[in-house]
Amino acid sequence: MTPVLAYERIHADAAGESHFGPVAIETVPRQFAPPAPAFNVSAFGQASRYGFLLLPCGWRGELHPSPIRMWIVLLSSEMEFEASDGQRRSLGAGSALLLEDVTGKGHLSRVTGNAAASMLVVEV
Repeated sequence: MTPVLAYERIHADAAGESHFGPVAIETVPRQFAPPAPAFNVSAFGQASRYGFLLLPCGWRGELHPSPIRMWIVLLSSEMEFEASDGQRRSLGAGSALLLEDVTGKGHLSRVTGNAAASMLVVEV
């Protein structure tokens, strides 16, 4: 069986309500960096730019759609994301989330850790 990486996304439905949903990324064995041994690699998607965000401890955002379609990777601290349907997910350092709710009601986000949260943002 091919190993699959499992992540989540936030997306908007036709009525503008945002929801969490699964993202499954298939990988295949590949000689990626010869002469190093082969390991599993996913297909590479398009990305247009990247940046870093630093949110202070205690920061809380209002309900908003994502300004761009993006992957976020939390590098430090802890955050919580809430879809407009009320579902919540907690993320720790090393977690990734695909934000696709660029229309509709959007989501809430807040820093829940005891330190500022840093994240990598990749526009896709």
